[in-house]
Amino acid sequence: PPPGGFPGSGPAPAAGPPYPDPVDGQVVYDFADVLAPATEAVATSTIAGIEERTGAELVVYTQVKPESDSPAEAEQDAIALMDQWGVGRAGFDDGLVILFDMAEPDGCHGQVQLYAGPGYRATFLANEERQAIFETEMLPLLRDCDIQGALQVALERVDANATPEHAVTLERGRQIDAVIGLLVAPLAFLLLVAWAGRSWLRYGKDPIYLDDPSIHMPAPPAELTPAAGALLVDGRSSRRTLTTAMLHLASRGELAFRRHDELLRDKVGVQLLAADSDDPQLIRNRRKLPTTEAEEYALVRLRAIGGSGPGGYMDPDDLLQFGKFVDKFDDRLEAHVARQGWFREMPGKSVERWSYRGGVALVAGFVLGVLGVTLPSSGVLLLGVAVGAASVVMLILARVMPARTMPGAMLFAMLAAYKRTLHKTMAGARSMDQVVTETRLPWLETPDQAAVWSVALGLKDDVQRVLERSVEDVREGRVAPGAVWAPVWYGSGGGSSPGGSGGFGGLAPGLMSASGVPDFGGMMSAIGTIGDSPSPSGSGSGGFSGGSSGGGGGGSGGGF
Repeated sequence: PPPGGFPGSGPAPAAGPPYPDPVDGQVVYDFADVLAPATEAVATSTIAGIEERTGAELVVYTQVKPESDSPAEAEQDAIALMDQWGVGRAGFDDGLVILFDMAEPDGCHGQVQLYAGPGYRATFLANEERQAIFETEMLPLLRDCDIQGALQVALERVDANATPEHAVTLERGRQIDAVIGLLVAPLAFLLLVAWAGRSWLRYGKDPIYLDDPSIHMPAPPAELTPAAGALLVDGRSSRRTLTTAMLHLASRGELAFRRHDELLRDKVGVQLLAADSDDPQLIRNRRKLPTTEAEEYALVRLRAIGGSGPGGYMDPDDLLQFGKFVDKFDDRLEAHVARQGWFREMPGKSVERWSYRGGVALVAGFVLGVLGVTLPSSGVLLLGVAVGAASVVMLILARVMPARTMPGAMLFAMLAAYKRTLHKTMAGARSMDQVVTETRLPWLETPDQAAVWSVALGLKDDVQRVLERSVEDVREGRVAPGAVWAPVWYGSGGGSSPGGSGGFGGLAPGLMSASGVPDFGGMMSAIGTIGDSPSPSGSGSGGFSGGSSGGGGGGSGGGF
C-alpha cells in the first residue's frame, strides 16, 4: 500500500474516531507510516500466535493526530476503536488495543495507549503491569525515536504473558459468570417467590366460603366488637380499628370528643365521662356493644393520661402520650380475634415475619448488586437484581399473609352481608333513627350502634349522606329539631361534655360545618388523630448523589 495508506486504497483516512472499517485478517494498521514492513510482519505473526493460543484479539493502530496531546485523550481514542471494531471475543472481552497517536508524520512525539478489555485486564495483564511495560521498556526507546523497537518490546511482553493457562482461567471465570447470571439468578428468583407463594397458599389464603348478595341480615356474635369487626374486614390492625374503638367507647358514655380547629388538620381532645349514667340509650349501647380487653386497655390508658387534667380532659397535646400505647392496643385486639379462632395467628405476627424475610432478601440483593458492580460481574449483578425483585414480591405478599380460619371466613362473609344491609338501608333513610327502625335487627337498638358499626365497615360516607338528609328535613320543617339523631358525643372545644346521644336541638356548638351539615367524615379524620405520636424535634434534608463508571477496561501509557 502507499505510505500511510489503507491496503488497496489511497491516502490515509482522517484520524479517528470514527475509524475506517477493519479489513478481515489484518491486525496492524499503520496509517501514521511509522512502522517498517518487517515490523508489521513480525507484529502480525505475534498477534496471530496469541489469538491461536488464547483466543484473545489484539490490534495495532497508528494515526497522526496532533490534537491528542494527553494520555486521557489517547485512552478515549483507544476505547472508541475497541468499541467500534469489537476487539475481543463477545462475552469474554479479551481484546487489547495498542494505539499510537502521533503528533506529526514521521515524527518522534505523540501518545501511546495499551488499552485492555475487562477480561484481558483481569486475566492477562492488569493496568499496573501494562503501565510498567510502557514506562520501563517502551518509553526509553520512544525517547530515542525508536517506534519499531517500542512496539516489538511491547508485543514480546504481551506474547510472553499470553499463556493457555491464563486463557483457561478467563474462560472458566466467564462461564461461571454466565451460569450465575443465566441459571442461578432466575432460579433464585423463582425459588424465593415460590417459597412465599406456597406459604400463602398453605397458610395465608383464606378458606373459600361462598357468599351471596341476597343475604342482608347477619347477626354478629357477642364476642365480635366493632373494632374486632374492622380488623376482620381489613385483615390486620389499622388506624380504622383504633378509631372504631374510640367511637365504641364514646357510644357507651365513657368519653366524648371536642374538636380543635388546626391550620392544616383538625384534631380532637377527649373528655372522660362518668360511667354510671342511667341514660336509656347508653344502657342499651353498653348491652349491645360490649368491650374486649383491647378497648378496656385503651380506656385505662386514657384515664391514666387524663387523671391529672382538669375534669379529666385531654387536649390534643396530652393525647400524644397515648401514641406509645397504640401498638399494645393492636396486639390485644389481634390476640382477641386469634383466641376466638377467627385467624390462624395474630395477623401482625405473620406480616412481621414475612416482612422480615423480604427485608433480608432485599439487603442480600443490594449487597450482591454492589458486589457485581465492584468485581465487576454481570452474573453476580443479575443475581442481585433477581434476589431484589423477589424481595419486592415477598414484601407485597407479606401484607396478605394473615389468614382467616373457616369460622373467620364465615364471619367475614357475614360482615359483608351486614355491610350490604346497612348500605341498602341507609341509601334511602333520612335519619339514623330510620336506619335502626327499618333494619329491624334486635341487636341494633340505637343510632349510635348503627353509626359505630358503619364506621367499622367503611360506611362513614353513607352516614354522612343520612345526616345531610336529616338536616334538610329539619331546615324544611318536616321534623322537629330534636327529633333526629346527631352524634352529640362530638362537639366544639367550647362545648359541654355530653353523656349520650340526642337530636339536633341539643347539638353542641361548632359541630356543624360551614354548610350547616355535620361533617361525619371530618369527625372521623379528627378522631383518627388520636394515637398520633409526637413529631421528632429538628429537621433534616437529604438527597441522592449521581455518579458514573467506565466501561470496565483500563488504559496504560503516556506521552513521549
